[in-house]
Amino acid sequence: MVGCSETSTHPTLAWRNIMELIIDIPEKYVISQSPKKLTQLLKLNTAIDMYKNGLLSVRAAIEFIGKIDRYEFLSECQQRGIEHQTYENIEELNNEVAMLDKELS
Repeated sequence: MVGCSETSTHPTLAWRNIMELIIDIPEKYVISQSPKKLTQLLKLNTAIDMYKNGLLSVRAAIEFIGKIDRYEFLSECQQRGIEHQTYENIEELNNEVAMLDKELS
């Protein structure tokens, strides 16, 4: 079961406009890890997958994960065989900048 709330009532999350997700995972799969460590791993894997599929930039992936720097993120990608995303030409870069501009405004 997965639940989510777009407007969190959690006092430390509300001001940051963060969606809070609740995921039911059988306990036998999380015994060896703390919930905090598992949460970080799930965020890392999700961000890497989204980055690989062109849905997040490096900067957005780092923000999505939190508590990781650019070099750690790119190292994690490299360990999984995911190359640093580059652009074929300036037009492709400009298109992404325009898209991000639109999404952020």
